[in-house]
Amino acid sequence: MPGKNGDQFKPGDLVFAKMKGFPHWPARSDEGYKKRVPVFFFGTHQIGFLPPENIVPYVGNKMKYGSGVRIKGFTEGMWEIQNTPGVGSYFQHVSHTAGTSAS
Repeated sequence: MPGKNGDQFKPGDLVFAKMKGFPHWPARSDEGYKKRVPVFFFGTHQIGFLPPENIVPYVGNKMKYGSGVRIKGFTEGMWEIQNTPGVGSYFQHVSHTAGTSAS
């Protein structure tokens, strides 16, 4: 069930995102724009800006898109989305740096 508009995905939502030439890839949506949704790709740690119709929710699509891909980074991406979904996020960096300030 492809997305209809960017309002469907909130920042931090776990998704599968489809870029031309690649299979649906495990990703996390970020702060969105009206026509394209920025996503963080697990496994490769790259960022892409995709139309909402190229993004589907992770929940309910894991069996369909989450296996059988033999491209470098995909297996790592599936592990990250399941075990460390906050990897590479702004909030993760803020929480780590907040506790290291000198008093």
